[in-house]
Amino acid sequence: MEYIVTSSTKVCGKINGEKLTQDDIIRYGANVDHLILSGNIKKAGQTPKAVKEETQVEPQVQKEEPKAFVFNSINNEGE
Repeated sequence: MEYIVTSSTKVCGKINGEKLTQDDIIRYGANVDHLILSGNIKKAGQTPKAVKEETQVEPQVQKEEPKAFVFNSINNEGE
């Protein structure tokens, strides 16, 4: 099985983006599962799939403010 180095440090003599095999990893005395779980390598051919995020757009409707009570002393003089 082939793996690709994903870390910025050297893994079993390989740098980021280079491929190595399970035999290479074992020859260096490393553990394949540990390297995968730590994020140093990934299986070759596995690429993260883009997730399409759906967003709902809410219409921008401006709500009218309730009319405020205005005291008008001119209209209320006779009352």
